[in-house]
Order: sequence, then structure tokens, then C-alpha cells
Amino acid sequence: MKKAILVVLLGLAMAGGANAAQCTIDQVPGATLLLPYFEVDIANPAGVDTLFTVNNASATAILTHVVVWTDMSVEALDFNIYLTGYDMQTVSMGLIVRDGILPVTASAGQDPGDVISNKGILSQDINFASCGGFFPYDEPALDDAFLEHLQSILTGGPSSIYGGKCGGWDYGDGIARGYVTLDTTNSCTLLRPCDPGYFVSGGQGIGTNQNVLWGNWFIVEGDENFAMGDSMVALEAFSPQSGPVPNPFVYGTFWGRCGDGNFYGDDREPLPTVVGANFYNNVAFTGGTDFVVWRDSEYLSTDGFSCAAGPAWFPLPQDQVVIFDEQENPEEGGCTISPCPEEGVLFPLEAQRVPYAALGATPESGWIYMNLGQYGQYAQAWVVPMFKAEGRYAAGIAATQVGASTCQTPIVLPIN
Repeated sequence: MKKAILVVLLGLAMAGGANAAQCTIDQVPGATLLLPYFEVDIANPAGVDTLFTVNNASATAILTHVVVWTDMSVEALDFNIYLTGYDMQTVSMGLIVRDGILPVTASAGQDPGDVISNKGILSQDINFASCGGFFPYDEPALDDAFLEHLQSILTGGPSSIYGGKCGGWDYGDGIARGYVTLDTTNSCTLLRPCDPGYFVSGGQGIGTNQNVLWGNWFIVEGDENFAMGDSMVALEAFSPQSGPVPNPFVYGTFWGRCGDGNFYGDDREPLPTVVGANFYNNVAFTGGTDFVVWRDSEYLSTDGFSCAAGPAWFPLPQDQVVIFDEQENPEEGGCTISPCPEEGVLFPLEAQRVPYAALGATPESGWIYMNLGQYGQYAQAWVVPMFKAEGRYAAGIAATQVGASTCQTPIVLPIN
């Protein structure tokens, strides 16, 4: 029986990963993962924290390059993770941000005794010679000076590494916020995704086109007995079988910001512009609904910005937001679409968590239509509504893409 199971598993490995409709974000492994938002209470380990997993869907050993970004897309930290075949690594953002501890992994060349990154009987374990100066990371890996930079820039303060410039929004509550990306790579690196040579079309740069990554994420509110999460956003690389990379409306691929919207070297499918999400702010979910919203400013990341002036793109507008109750009625009274003349933008950052109650709408339950395009143009976005019932349970479910394809023109509802 064991032999038969082994033969079946090997057959699955040879068959390769699952394929899906590219240019549509679905539940299949990708070449890039996005954690759309995280929170870490720096002062209180029992406070809010964020965990995520990165899984290798193939028998082949792989490298991943991880970048931690602020909520306004300034790089705060990057590091590398090695995965043997079918490996899984759980990453605690709290351990990283509070304690400076990075995931400890190593390829065969840095781990000849197979004691750091274990190799299973069905898994490949190879040597990435480029990782000799990287793996294994010390514990802690970040010294006091770098940890001070990391905690400050993720809470909206100045960074000593970036000459006193800032990188995020200052909420004044000591909570570190941002998002994380992970790319499959062929070598350990400290380059950023937009640096020359990182992405070259066809997977010929440092970034590869291996659609093998998947995972999950969880925001844990320990002091409120909540945990909620969703799947990591898996972005597929276009394969030769799927044809050339399509030219999306106005904008490029996921990393299109690397070329001012005309960059396609990463081969990654873009995220949608228009989504629909349910909300509950009633007895079903007494804690209400929060929207985790990730957006693409379409500006190349910089080494921080003036703490007084902020980045050039801030705040991010939206083209249309319509709130419907469960009888399909749009929000009544005056303006029925956003942005209304009397209000500001709803989701101004690149990564944020916004309570439904903060939108000022009256329906207690229904759904919200979000066209997060900017000035009538395509702009990437990802939304996860998180539903809470105070002290009992919570859930997070990704919003639904509205429209046939993320590579088509955004839809505008004819509402006056």
C-alpha cells in the first residue's frame, strides 16, 4: 500500500502544478505571493500580530525572496527563504518586527547535515551556492540599529537608514503596518524587484517563473480573542503555453510600476481593479466588517519621502464605490456614489484596514461595489472583508473580481 501511495505522489510531482485562467486571480500556486496587509503591536506581544505561510507545491527545491513594505510601499526589509520540495515555512511578522528574528532556512550547501531545512523522502534538497553569505541567518538576525529603523518606518516614523525620511502613515498607536511580497528566485539576493536584472522576461533574471508558491495569512488579535485570515494572493507567471503576456488596459503586469506602467518583464498577471464584497454590521457580526485593501500607486518605490510632504501620489483616489443594501438599493440621500463632493478618498494608502462603519453608510448589511481605478485608468487592487462577532468568531473572505478579466477595461456603473 505504501508503495502504491508513493507511486501516485511521484506521478503528481511529475505532472507539475495546477494551471488556471491566467489574468484571473484564483486558488492555484503562483510565482509571486502577496500578503496584502499586516499589523504588529510592537510593545505588546499579546496584542495584534500577523502570521503567514509560504508553501512549495512542487518536489523541486526553490528559493524565495521576501520584501517587507510599508503601507506606502517603501522597502523596510528584505531576506531570503529556502524551501525543499513540498516544504512549508511559517513566518511570524511579530518575531521579525519586535525581535529581529528571521526565518532560519538553508540549502544543502549551508546545511550538509540536513538539520535546518529537512528533506523529506519525496523532496529535493539542492545547493544554492549564492546563499553562502546569507544562510543560515543568525538569531536574532537584525541588530539594534536596523531594528530601530524597521520599527520606526513601519509605524510612520523617520528611518535612520534613509537619512531621516519617512515611509509610512503615522497612526500614532505603535502598530507596525505594511504588506509583504515573495518571489521565486534562482539565487539569494538583496536586489529589489524593480532593480535591473531582477526581472527579465521569460524568467531569465533573478526572479523565476516557477508557479509553485501558495500559502495563508492570519491577523491574530490576541487580547480580543480573534483570528482571521485568508489565502495569500498567488500571482501566476505567464507560461509559453499560455501565449504572450497580454497588454492590460493602460497598465502593465503586477510589477508594472517598475517601468511606469509599461513594464512586462516579470511576466506576472496583474490584480483586478473592480471587486465586490459583502458587509455585515448587525447581530450576525456584532463586531462589524473591516476591509483590508491593498492598492497599487503605480509609482516606483523610493528610499523614503519627506515626513512633512509625503509621497507624490498620496492620497490614492477611487473611481467609483457603490454601497447596496440587501434589497439592491444604493445608499440613499444625496450622493449615491463615491467620491462624493463633501468627502475625501476612502482608501488613501497602498495597504490599509478600514472599518465599514468609517465609510459613513447606513445599510446594516449588503454589498459594496469598488472600482478602485484612478482617474478612469486601470489600477491594481485586492480587497478582503473581515467579519467579526465580538468575543466569538471571525472570518476573512477575499472579495470577488467583477468583470471578465483583470486585463480588460474597468467597469463603471451607470448610477447618477
